[in-house]
Amino acid sequence: MKRKLLFYGLLFLTLLNCKSQHYTFDELPSKQLVFGYGGGMAGTVDRYILLENGQLFHTNSLTQQTEELEPLSKKEVTACFLKFEELALSEADFNHPGSRYYFLEEVNQNIKHKVVWGSSDHKPSKAYVEFYNEMKNHIK
Repeated sequence: MKRKLLFYGLLFLTLLNCKSQHYTFDELPSKQLVFGYGGGMAGTVDRYILLENGQLFHTNSLTQQTEELEPLSKKEVTACFLKFEELALSEADFNHPGSRYYFLEEVNQNIKHKVVWGSSDHKPSKAYVEFYNEMKNHIK
């Protein structure tokens, strides 16, 4: 009986240590999936930051407010990061904003790769637009 109790106690403590770290907006990890949109009359930029643990943050440049949104499930996050890696933003060179623009950005350590579209003269890859729309559907 004592062994069983000891086993369950150790199992419980181990599970507590497995919980993913919770971040604040001021202390984000080095790997992030960033997407958003901006422009218009006010030039406002809405930026969403997804972390590998599922946390999702939203910032608005006009109000200077930051909020933490509903987190994504581990399954959703894994799928998002896999699809994001397939886009290979580091190999892309696409920066064609319009008065209203959209962007995807990969942040990993101090390295950032960003694609921006919105100009009617330059059409982005269909994969970028589809991924962006998929990410927007995750926002609750």
